[in-house]
Amino acid sequence: MHQPRKLIAFVVAVLTVLGTTTSVASAARPLIDLRGAATDSYEVDSGGTARLVGEVTGRPFGGAYVATLAAGDGTLPVPGQCEPATATLQVDGPRRKHLDLGGSGQVCGLWTDATYVVTHRFTGIYQVTASSRRRLVGTDGWLSLVLATEGRAGVEVFDS
Repeated sequence: MHQPRKLIAFVVAVLTVLGTTTSVASAARPLIDLRGAATDSYEVDSGGTARLVGEVTGRPFGGAYVATLAAGDGTLPVPGQCEPATATLQVDGPRRKHLDLGGSGQVCGLWTDATYVVTHRFTGIYQVTASSRRRLVGTDGWLSLVLATEGRAGVEVFDS
């Protein structure tokens, strides 16, 4: 009588351990997870392309970055409008590490007020085009560039 209960308890315990191990394995850390380290800056050139500069921290390494954001028609959209856009990001890390990626998505113009200072938000997908770490080349994920009042900017990249 006690044997079947022990067997059932053992099977349940094994399945619980296997389920936990599987979910831990599937929750592996992303290859790329970068965020702006501080309030970065941007300028828009005469061709309508925003050039962002600053520092990122995270995986696979942090460092100085340069990013570009170009709307499809050559001008950033007005508040309430969105349009196709492209973006690039180049990160120069320590000891000659580097990461280059290109992305496409949408840039939207946003309304600002005394508390909300974001003027434009780009959201899209990226693909790594070059890197000092070969295994990163060809990987893809989510990219966000933010432009705010007073020339402030931000960037986020995540291997999704």
